[in-house]
Amino acid sequence: MEQLKIEPYKPERDEASITAMLCENEQFNVFQQSNKMLSDGIFVARYNDLTVGFLSFDGFKRRALTTIFVNEEYRRMGIGATLLEKTDKILSQNVAVERSIGFCIDGDRCSQQFLYKHGYYISYSSFIMEREGVLLPETNITVRQYEDDDYVICHNICEIAFYEMHERVGILPSYYYPPNETERMRFAEDRSNRFVMLIDGEIAAVGIIDGFELSHVSVRLDLQSRGYGRAFISFLVNEIVRRGGEIVTLGVVKGNPAIELYKSLGFKAKSLNHWVTKYYKPDTRLSRPPSEIYPQMTR
Repeated sequence: MEQLKIEPYKPERDEASITAMLCENEQFNVFQQSNKMLSDGIFVARYNDLTVGFLSFDGFKRRALTTIFVNEEYRRMGIGATLLEKTDKILSQNVAVERSIGFCIDGDRCSQQFLYKHGYYISYSSFIMEREGVLLPETNITVRQYEDDDYVICHNICEIAFYEMHERVGILPSYYYPPNETERMRFAEDRSNRFVMLIDGEIAAVGIIDGFELSHVSVRLDLQSRGYGRAFISFLVNEIVRRGGEIVTLGVVKGNPAIELYKSLGFKAKSLNHWVTKYYKPDTRLSRPPSEIYPQMTR
């Protein structure tokens, strides 16, 4: 297609066009994050000198969150396939990247078929839930901001909680990923948005605030089903409201029993997304949490 060119993103030329084509689309937030954090990880499809689609990455890490979007009136012309070819070339040659992940909205069968055809598969589905920014009743719990010395225990609480959840709902393969210094530095840089809940002076739960979104809320396995999750989530929701959030959002995996807790706190499902994966290299994560920490977390 001689009229089609894939070029590096230029904000002054492309940002307005991409913003217009993503109007009210959930991928707009993903594009904004990429534009803010890694603008050199964005490429645009230029057709007859018009910006009609784009490709973005959230970084070149072990897993790269990949977004491909083509303006509706220019679909079925091979533009999406060309952007995916660019994706494969970039990610397969990057030594740090093991897999590409992305999502498509439930009911978008055209996108699902397109992704299947190019080697992606659905690894799990998740609901996007929303709640009006109204304060919740809080109980007398102890919560503080994350500190660097918390890293290993916070990492393990989160990894093992999600490992167990994946096993429970049948997300395969389920993995544990060991602590690493790169992640530790990232946690320290984001300290003001990370919180821990203490029970008898020990870290019992961890959670993250990302803008007005609540994420990675994890309660230590031996303390689950005791009401600590409800109390901690209520605190985090209120913290988002105190920061000016009029709508609080979160994602929850389909089949995760925690969805009933979120519903009871006033969250409502807005949409269902299917998360897709394509591997370029073998996954380096351990297939199971190491025995020296796993029994301690489940005693």
